[in-house]
Order: sequence, then structure tokens, then C-alpha cells
Amino acid sequence: MGAVATRQGGVVSRAQLAALGMRRWEVVAELRARRWARFGRQTISTTTGSLGECALWWSATFEVGSGAALDGSTALQAAGLRGFDDVLHVSVPKSAQPRRPSGVVVHETRRRRPDDLVEGGLPRTRPPVAAVRAALWARSDRQAAFVLAATVQQRLATSESIAEAFSTVR
Repeated sequence: MGAVATRQGGVVSRAQLAALGMRRWEVVAELRARRWARFGRQTISTTTGSLGECALWWSATFEVGSGAALDGSTALQAAGLRGFDDVLHVSVPKSAQPRRPSGVVVHETRRRRPDDLVEGGLPRTRPPVAAVRAALWARSDRQAAFVLAATVQQRLATSESIAEAFSTVR
């Protein structure tokens, strides 16, 4: 369990704990002893301090529910984008029934394809797709232009791959 929590910034989901063989009463005992802390309905922190950025990203995907993945500017930040702060964006397939935790903007999309997601690790969209969606969800045209330029300048995606993503993301 420690390795999973370490990879995820110190947080695990209740489902992951169950899959690792932890019983509900064992989790409750850890929480009551204040060795662990609860963040939301599905997220358990194996530490009692504040959550770091990585832990917040994992927590957002746990709390939103099945099919959740970081998207837009948040996925770009997870990929390494620097110098841009925004709200936490998560996307889910249109058929999902997402929970909407505070501090997380949930986008339901009909056009998310399986190859739009990065394989393994933190569920998030690939940088070209994330850049296009970040531009679509930007507060202004200036912010949209900035996030597209920053994505290319910081070598998270090429201009060609972003142009290709424009044709698939509407």
C-alpha cells in the first residue's frame, strides 16, 4: 500500500485500499487514530498534513468518479507546464454520472477517445488534446493564446500535433 500511496502523492482511494486487502474497519481505525486523514468521500491520505499538487490531482480523479481524467490546463501542468495557474479541470465521458467536488471543474465530453489519454499513471489527457481543451475553456482569447504558445515553447507538444488535435476536439 505504501508504494501506491507514494506514487500518488500520499493518497489512495477507498477502492484501492479494498483491492489491496484492507478491510473497512482497518481504514476506520487508521482514521480514528489520526494516522491517516480523509479528503472527500473517496480519498484517504496516508499522512495528516496538507496535500501537495500531485495528491490533489489524484484526489480529484478519485472524487469525480469512474472515467475521470485530468484535462485542459490541469493535464498540461501534470505534464510539466510551468507559469500557468488555473482551476482544476477534470473530464469524464458524457455517459458518466460524475460527482462534482468543490474546487474541481468537471467537463462532460462526448468526443473523448481512448487514445486521447496517457497510458499508465495519473489519468490525464495527452498534451496536444489538453492544450486545445485548455484554449477552449480559457477565460479569454489572450489566455487561450498564452496556453497554446506555452505548450509549444515548453516542448510539451508540437504545433503540428496541436493542429491535429484541433481536428478531433470540437
